[in-house]
Amino acid sequence: MKTSLFLLGSVLLLGFTQSALATDGGITVTQPIMVDPFGHAISSFQVGQEINVQSTVTNHDTSNQKYAYMLQVLGSNGETEYFGSNSASLEPTQSFNASQMWIPTNSGQYNIQVFVWDSLSSAIPLTGVLSTTITVT
Repeated sequence: MKTSLFLLGSVLLLGFTQSALATDGGITVTQPIMVDPFGHAISSFQVGQEINVQSTVTNHDTSNQKYAYMLQVLGSNGETEYFGSNSASLEPTQSFNASQMWIPTNSGQYNIQVFVWDSLSSAIPLTGVLSTTITVT
């Protein structure tokens, strides 16, 4: 497990970007927004609150594309607090609002990172990393 997290951290550092849209080809992902379980944007966060991190994933290619939407939450010391993903497939020119849920267990500042790989098993990046910082009280 430690080797996997080290590898993941290395890939994230190499792919880090701060733009509002990340792309490495035919797939793009938008800057993450935090929404409640009903899809409404939220801007204040509390311990124990369900936070859904949502981005739009778009396939600009002319063929179907499998993807894994990844969420990594880093604590104030850079430690991984949460890592989760979900997988799907997009048809050509299709967009999808991908979301991954996280429930913070401690207050503090967190770096929320999203990115898209072709799958968890092969870990080929399809986008760079987008991040935002939130404070949980």
